[in-house]
Amino acid sequence: MPNDMRSAQASPVFDPTTFLEGQTLAWGIFEDRFGRVRRRFSVEMSGRWEGAVFYLEETFLYDDGTTEKRVWRIVPEAKGRFTATCADCVGTARGECDANTIRMSYRFRLRLENRTIDVDFDDRIYLVSDAIAVNRAVMRKWGVRLGAVSLFFHRGDVGQDIRQAAAAA
Repeated sequence: MPNDMRSAQASPVFDPTTFLEGQTLAWGIFEDRFGRVRRRFSVEMSGRWEGAVFYLEETFLYDDGTTEKRVWRIVPEAKGRFTATCADCVGTARGECDANTIRMSYRFRLRLENRTIDVDFDDRIYLVSDAIAVNRAVMRKWGVRLGAVSLFFHRGDVGQDIRQAAAAA
């Protein structure tokens, strides 16, 4: 693996390039500011290194049958920091990692029916285990909270992890 964020730290960090390398599945919801679930979706992700850049390809499938594809370009920096860009990101996302959390802030161009709006995301991903992480992203426009995304990541064979947990109980 090329220059991942762990090499810049004395102690290990929750590194998105390590966690998301290869195949990852995720499931999530979008809640409006009143707590009503407005959308449900699943995501198939594939992460790979090309030189010093990590590419994360995401394919979203929404509950209404629509799909969306996005490719993030992640560049590790020193001291557990990174930058990221994608076609819908306005400017550059800035992120940082510690032992159990990834934080990322960015402006995102969101498509709504016949128009687009730019919204600000405060994105946090929490490591639960080597194979599981939980993401909570709050979306704002002009400082006003519009809603939040909750996303649950799983790497590897979901069925195998469930069987192992049941056998351990």
